[in-house]
Amino acid sequence: MAKQTFSVGQVLTAAQMTSLQQTAMGGGAASAKTANYVLVAADAGTTISMTSTSATTITVNTGLFAAGDTVFIQNLGSGTCTITAGTATVSTAGSLILPQYDAGILYFVSASSAIFYDYIQVGATSPLTTKGDIYVYGSSDTRLPVGTNGYTLVADSAEATGLKWATASSGGMTLISETVASANSSISFTSLGSYKQL
Repeated sequence: MAKQTFSVGQVLTAAQMTSLQQTAMGGGAASAKTANYVLVAADAGTTISMTSTSATTITVNTGLFAAGDTVFIQNLGSGTCTITAGTATVSTAGSLILPQYDAGILYFVSASSAIFYDYIQVGATSPLTTKGDIYVYGSSDTRLPVGTNGYTLVADSAEATGLKWATASSGGMTLISETVASANSSISFTSLGSYKQL
């Protein structure tokens, strides 16, 4: 059910109430589209479902929606579906290109501006490709490949990531001997004084 305006004292039928509940929860029957589509005012509060094997667009224009209106958009087709700004402005932190089975909600902040919240973002790929890789934060988040066996991860401000794999520096503790002590026995270590404090 599209967005409705009700009058004071109006009585709703059971079917209307069910439809309103489904719309409020993002459910209800979707409006299936198989080709490029331009949103209309009646789409507020509904679900648009693209089901095309070819690439398609859903165009957003001004003057059709009010602040707070939403349109749920899903792409079930194998062709990509692109949310396109017609005369309206559409912003997103994700992607406006929906691959198959991706979806999102178009939220209008005004009659001429909307934000698209990409729910799934299946188009995002992990930069990690190999066992042992780590993801490093910096001015440009990046993958730090796994190091050589026996290397340790050390801080290094000269590196773009601020980290690098390197051989362990000397000065750490080394195992002198391994002994199992019995009750009431003593073990003497005379070389502990040469260790540096870690």
